[in-house]
Order: sequence, then C-alpha cells, then structure tokens
Amino acid sequence: MQANLEWFRTFRAIYETGTMSGAAKQLFVSQPGVGLHLNALETYTGFPLFERTSRRMIPTEKGKLLYQQMLKSLLIMEDIEMRFRRKSGRERSTVSVGMCVETFQQALEKYIPDLNFNLIMRFGSNEELMQSLESGSVDLILTSSVSSRSNLIYTPFTTERFTLVAGRHTDISSFRIQDGKEALKGWMKSQLWYSTAANMSFLNEFWECNFGERPDFVPNYIVPNKFSIIRCLSTGSGLAILPDFLCKDAMDNQKIYKIWDGDKPIENTLYFGKRKQSLFMDEIECIEKILVDEFHIPPI
Repeated sequence: MQANLEWFRTFRAIYETGTMSGAAKQLFVSQPGVGLHLNALETYTGFPLFERTSRRMIPTEKGKLLYQQMLKSLLIMEDIEMRFRRKSGRERSTVSVGMCVETFQQALEKYIPDLNFNLIMRFGSNEELMQSLESGSVDLILTSSVSSRSNLIYTPFTTERFTLVAGRHTDISSFRIQDGKEALKGWMKSQLWYSTAANMSFLNEFWECNFGERPDFVPNYIVPNKFSIIRCLSTGSGLAILPDFLCKDAMDNQKIYKIWDGDKPIENTLYFGKRKQSLFMDEIECIEKILVDEFHIPPI
C-alpha cells in the first residue's frame, strides 16, 4: 500500500480543527470520507494518531511527532501547487464527476472543450459512484440509487425506460403480442441476445415483469458497453434491453427498432448527487445544466 497525499491533508485538518466534522467542513468532503483517510493513514503508519473522545480528537504522541515532521513538507507541496497554477496563466478549478460511461459519451463528452474548468471523469456502478461521493473523491454523480447521508443532496433529474430493441436485420414479422405470452416468449428465446456484463439485471427484471419468471437462457454476446450493443445491432440482427434515451439517435435513423416496452414498463429515476457544501457549486451547476439541456427533458 502506498501513502496518499490526501491522507496527510486530512490528518492535518483533523489535527488543526480537533474534530472529524471540523476537518470535513474545512476540506469540503464528507465526515465518513475523513474517517476513511484517517483509518488508511493509521493502517499505513502502523499506530493510532489520535485518541477518540466524544468531543475531540486528541493527538497521540506519535500523532504529534508525525504532524511536526510532515507539516513543512506538506506546506512546500501546497506552495508548489500554487506556483504551478500561477505559471499556467489562469486559475482553473478541478471538478470530479461520476456517471455511467454511455451517458458521458452521449450527453457530456462533446462539451468538454468549452468548459472553463478542469474535469476528471469517474465511471462505475451506482454503488461505486455513491461510495466515491461519500468519501469525497467526486463532487457530482448521476445515479439511479440514493443514500440517506445527511451531508448529501440527491435531486431527481429525469427517468430512463428500459425497452426491447431489435437489430436492423432482425425479422420481426413473427413478433405479435396478441398471440399470447407463451408464443411471444418462445419467439424471443429463439433470437440472438446482446448484453453487457454489468447490465444482466435489466434483462432479468424485464423478463420477470412480463413473464413471471427469470429467463432460462443467457445472452449470446456479452460486449463492453451499451453503445457496443447498439453498433452491433445496427449492422445485424438480435435483441437487447436498453435505456430508450441511449437508443434515440439509432432509432430515429432506423438503425435499430424499438419493438416493446413490456406490459409493465421498467423505469429508473436518475438523480444528481452532490454534497450540501462544495467549493465548486458553480461548476457543478454548469454540468447539471448541460445534462438537462442535452436530454431535452425538464427536471422532475
């Protein structure tokens, strides 16, 4: 395990404010994130740095020694950071944003050259993105899950509907809902299926909602992401369960076809997740506005 500079920044903030909450406020991160950094540093050094009481974090002798030894070096590093920023000719904020890679590629990527701040993108599952937000390593996430952390805000943004789509060369002449569920299920099982490793659950949920059971087959092709599925379906045949907003351009251009939302459409609410306090509220609002405008859907 290698030491992280942020662990020492967090240690210094706790030492100087005397509390975990004070350090979190000073660093504009969550209190659990402060705790994670401190635990990691104590594991790395091999000894406790503070005595925890109900009101204060009291530095141990080892903690006092570490503070005295690292403070000068940390101040030098911070001075180097500031001087390099000045040499760049302008001050630029750095904001970290997390979402699924497909949403980034479709809605945000093309706007990056026009941003007047630095952007670090993080991709991952809902659970991974929420953990990153709680630990303070990202400033804004787009997620379909929420947490009850008191220092976080989750604002409904829009909804995504998962729909059954078919490839351009798929023979859908035999797809007839009126023939009954068994015939419909048999036709669907006879087709080639696409999925991603991370989104098998959508096929399972769609099948359970409409047929009352889990699918007894596995997809034929597991590809890296949802855009890979769309590109494959655009030149071939097969079926997939995909979010309708990601498919819109391909459907408008008749590269793939939407054939069924299901008797019980599956929808997820998407939320903007952020901390209640941040140094980068203007930048966060800029990203939010880009996404709202790009989706052409008013926030709910």
